Amino acid sequence: MNETISTILRRRSVRVYRPDPVGQTELAEMLEAGRYAPSAMNQQPWHFTAIRNPELLRKLEENCRSAFLESNVEALREVARQEGFSVFYKAPLMVIISGDPGALAAQYDCTLAMENMMLAATSLGMGSCWTHALMMFHATEKGKSIFSEIGLRFPEGHQPYAAAVFGWPAEPYPEAPPKKADCSTIID
Repeated sequence: MNETISTILRRRSVRVYRPDPVGQTELAEMLEAGRYAPSAMNQQPWHFTAIRNPELLRKLEENCRSAFLESNVEALREVARQEGFSVFYKAPLMVIISGDPGALAAQYDCTLAMENMMLAATSLGMGSCWTHALMMFHATEKGKSIFSEIGLRFPEGHQPYAAAVFGWPAEPYPEAPPKKADCSTIID
């Protein structure tokens, strides 16, 4: 099987990480893969914020978990009440991709860039997991205030569109969940 397709089929959401840091070489390769994602009219509206600071990650996690507990969505409150629940799965690296909302397709462009990064991580033997909690939290007034308080800022006018955690898996990649087989239409 083609190496690229093999990497795509192997990628999983990893939720248990070793504490080992992600090296500068791996981070640079992932960021480069993100920068090479397609974007509408090649606008490249993104900015990549990589967080390796354990204290900043802890503060972000604490506040996201708090937001889950205060949410009007019962499923979020339930998961946040679980003993040992970690919004970011104790991963040593988080990357947030923010974008210029005035771009033609900023949300899609940033999401494509994150997928490139997640596939790059898989090809390097690392794990990743999309973490939408961060965008949900930032969308609230409290979230914007907390981001500012802890010193997490994006370029002027940017907003976060994609976030994922990365690190070295503490366990083997999980098996692929069943995939829908009948979700394609081919028109000849």
